[in-house]
Amino acid sequence: MGCAVLVAMPALRKTEAETRAAVAQMEPIMAIEGRQMSDRDKDLLVDLIRGVITVGEVAVIIAREAGYELD
Repeated sequence: MGCAVLVAMPALRKTEAETRAAVAQMEPIMAIEGRQMSDRDKDLLVDLIRGVITVGEVAVIIAREAGYELD
């Protein structure tokens, strides 16, 4: 039997400015849908896209901001 080897590809890194521009491009689409994103949420999304923080870290931040006590 053969064995498959998965190789992690390095993440494509975007600058903060590039990422913020991409997030800004989403705003008209969100507005059409009747949604908007707070500046804090935009900051979290930019950090997440850039790989500065993980999905798990974002979940903890959001939970704490919502008043949940986490260890």
